[in-house]
Amino acid sequence: MSKITDAARAGKYDILTDLWLECLSEEIPVEEMITVFSVLKQNNKEYLAGELLELIIEEMEKSGTDQISELLRKSACIFSHSESLRKSLIESLRDEHLMFRPLENFLKLSGLTAKDVQVDISWKKFRNLMHYRKGGYLFHHLFGLGQIVRIRRMFITIDFQNSAIHDMKLGVALDTTIPLEPDSLTVLRWRDPSGFLHLFNSSPEKFLKKLLREPFGNSEEITLKDLIPVFKGSEINNTEAWKLMRKTASDTPGFADLGDRIVLKNENLNEYDRIRNIINRRKHPVSYKTKEIQALLKSSGAVNFVLMADLLDDVKDISSPETGSLFELSWTLTGNGKTDDFMEIALNYIEKSSAKGLRAASEIHSLSCRKLYLKLFFSGEADRREKLRLLMKLERSPWEYCANFLEKTDPELLNECIGSFLSDPSETDRFLWALCFLATHENFDETPFDEKQIKLFMDYLIFAKADTQKKVIVLLMGSLKEKLKGYLSSIDTRKLSNYLDCFDTSSIIHREGLYLAIGREISQRKESGAIKSLKKHFWESDTLFSSRKAIEKRRTDSLHLKQVDIPAAADAIGEAASHGDLSENAEYAAAIERRDLLLDRLRRWNEELERYQVYPATEISTSVVSPGVRVELESSGDQNSRRVFDIVGPLDADPEKSRINYRAPVGKIVLGKSQGDTVMLPGTGDEKWKIISLEILEDL
Repeated sequence: MSKITDAARAGKYDILTDLWLECLSEEIPVEEMITVFSVLKQNNKEYLAGELLELIIEEMEKSGTDQISELLRKSACIFSHSESLRKSLIESLRDEHLMFRPLENFLKLSGLTAKDVQVDISWKKFRNLMHYRKGGYLFHHLFGLGQIVRIRRMFITIDFQNSAIHDMKLGVALDTTIPLEPDSLTVLRWRDPSGFLHLFNSSPEKFLKKLLREPFGNSEEITLKDLIPVFKGSEINNTEAWKLMRKTASDTPGFADLGDRIVLKNENLNEYDRIRNIINRRKHPVSYKTKEIQALLKSSGAVNFVLMADLLDDVKDISSPETGSLFELSWTLTGNGKTDDFMEIALNYIEKSSAKGLRAASEIHSLSCRKLYLKLFFSGEADRREKLRLLMKLERSPWEYCANFLEKTDPELLNECIGSFLSDPSETDRFLWALCFLATHENFDETPFDEKQIKLFMDYLIFAKADTQKKVIVLLMGSLKEKLKGYLSSIDTRKLSNYLDCFDTSSIIHREGLYLAIGREISQRKESGAIKSLKKHFWESDTLFSSRKAIEKRRTDSLHLKQVDIPAAADAIGEAASHGDLSENAEYAAAIERRDLLLDRLRRWNEELERYQVYPATEISTSVVSPGVRVELESSGDQNSRRVFDIVGPLDADPEKSRINYRAPVGKIVLGKSQGDTVMLPGTGDEKWKIISLEILEDL
């Protein structure tokens, strides 16, 4: 170690300049100079380091030594501000790359030509730009991997893996591509697929370490998304590769598997310090921190949560509106709320309004933690009206949990919520949730659960979401099975047939067995002679019915599509393909997409036209609602409230003009009904509507 390095490390700054001047004539090795600069910068003496740098640059320029180029490049990685370094570096680069035409453009883009620029940052940008040279590799999200064949001042030619030789503007290439090192895994996969597979299968640890150097994400972490460009075009499935990388990370020192990410650990920190650093990050949202800490604790095995609970003081210092995430973070650090000091901090994050409480609950990822938050909200100091509002806004699963909790702690609040749900059948799912709760908690309500409630289940089931349908059917086919049988046997065959028609489009009703149960009841009546037969109406088939005019228009539109629109789309593809730059290729992709959409539409229309027939006039009458009939209904609650629907085929339908598709929910409800029958229409609550007149449409 030389005397100038000793002086820098010993902090003898008053003699360092004199020693430096003494050694100038001895040609100080570049590595030693860089060491001195680094030591001074670490000790906040960058100003002194800058003075020494100016001295050595001046001396080297006078002597004309070859070492100056190396010194300038290595110093540019250290110094933030140095005008002499910046100017000398630019001159050196111009001498070295005299024939490189984009050089001046790269110097300008990197910022090196601007005064008072941060040299280290601009130098890093410049080195990245210099990857764009003949023979260099780069990656494009659309065209894949490519190698630069030629580069000029404003244009670049690239041999892409998926697009052969391709010319584009240099500025476009800089904006849309990522430069790669020659030893990149992505390059290896293209140039040597067998070597790529061998490295992946035989040395996954080495593969993982090289993967961190790929420029597709954060330099200290890997996500599944970062694997896509690396494995694109290989025999390896991204999902399988991600599983192996996660397993390798778990078995490799220095890495941590955080579920959605693999991160490079700082080996100088223990788990406590790592988590503390995560908590104290300023710009990351609390939900992100919580998820990362949960994954880190999961990968750490045994955790001392008494020690982790000390970090609650750091959590208290976080100023954020994410009260739900703060609650979950506190819950996580205390071993899922098991330490004594959890409740003290947790209560600070329980909101008192329904809107904020709902937002907070939605921020919590863990189901058990979310349940605890809701339990504390309904046990807390929030106003009773706010509790009711939140209860009525919950999704089905948390609502059922809270309902079971409130049944014991606040039955009056639960009863008010259920009453509100039952009073508004237009909110079908919540209406059915309340019925399900009453059916499984018969002691909660004095009203007996009988066939009247079964009828409500059956009448509103088709309008519910899939998960609610399944919940109701499991109940009907389980504990309510005998009551369901009693209800089905008590109604007339026409009603049973209407249920079958209405439920036919629901795969869940078929799969869970309710459709079969209704069909079995009809079959038993046939066998017993209670009914001779159930003659199908003309619309109960695979045939589609519409007016002759509408069918002819569809045929005309289909022909126009085939003879005009699709050929025009093909011409547009050819026109876009004749251009070479990236913007025209975007038009090419759009033209391809439009052609495919038109072809799909033509195929669908042709298939439908094979099924279409004109309304059978001989089978349409005013005795029953069918396609081609106008229906007038009157509300049972208000004699002045009337509605008129034209029940028509899909091609004639126009809801704004009250022309209803007979295959739509409203159409299915009224089909087969006669004058004097009553129906319940979706969106009108529990009102009953009576059919008061039928009229055959004229434009059949």
